This record gives sequence, C-alpha cells and structure tokens, in this order.
Amino acid sequence: MNKIFILIFISLILFFISCGKQEYTEKGISEIVQRTDSLLINLAGQKYDWASAKAYSTVLAFYPEPDIIFLNEDLTYRRAAEAFNLYYYKDGHLIHFIGKKLEYFPKKVKKTKKKMTKLKLNLDSDGDVISYQKFVNGELLSLDDPELEDVLIHAEELYKLVGDKEE
Repeated sequence: MNKIFILIFISLILFFISCGKQEYTEKGISEIVQRTDSLLINLAGQKYDWASAKAYSTVLAFYPEPDIIFLNEDLTYRRAAEAFNLYYYKDGHLIHFIGKKLEYFPKKVKKTKKKMTKLKLNLDSDGDVISYQKFVNGELLSLDDPELEDVLIHAEELYKLVGDKEE
C-alpha cells in the first residue's frame, strides 16, 4: 500500500512540474501570442528610441499583462536595410520573435537588388530555440548561430530599455 501511495505521490509531483513548463512548448507559446494579440486591440503603447553604431529604431512597448511585454520595433540600419520586428516576452524571457528584414544591394555587388529575410522563432525560458522558420527571398533556409545570437542580444538590449512597467 505504501508503494502505491509513493508512486502516486511521485506521479503527481512530476505532473505538476510538467504543467509548469507547458506554456514553453510551441503550442503554449502560440496560445500566449494569440492571447497577447487579442489584448493589444485597445491598448496604448509607450514609445522608446534605441540606437547603436550599426542601427537605430523606434520601439512601441505594450504591457497587456503583468508578466507579458510586447514590443513592436521599426529598425533602420545605417547601411541600406530596414527591419520590422515583433517581440513577445513572458516573465522577462523572449519567447516569440517575428522579424522581417529588407536589404538593398547595389547592382555591382550582387545580381539581386533586394534580399528579404523573414524569421520566426519560438524559445523556451532558457533562450533555447523550440522551433524556427527562416525564409530568404522565399527560400527556406537553416538558422545560423551568429544570426540567432544577434537576435537574442538585441532582444535583451530592448528588454533592458523598456523593462517591466512595475520596476
């Protein structure tokens, strides 16, 4: 009887631990994103400006729930490129990113005049990629580590800029 009780007790503990991590699955992140998007309809954002040697941007920060921050960024690179990025943070961690970047090249450098990159990331609370989609000019490509690192570093810089509304 004691063995059955211990087995049930351990099973319940494992169940509750797994429920706590459930929202950091692809499906859980999708639900958070959909809920956040629905809360943004009548919410006013706070405007922030960010700049570095390579780029500058205007960021609108929205705080739909105490533990969720949504950022809408219009990023302009100092070279001929611009990007539009959406960031979803939960409990201070980037969990979802959507980025569209358009680069312009002089005809002398490359055959194509434009390069359109679309990137979508789902991340867990440790910053590990759960899933991603990367398209360059409509072609599905793999995600490079330096590119991922650039996104994560920039997302961290923006989070430090907008912070938690309660802080």
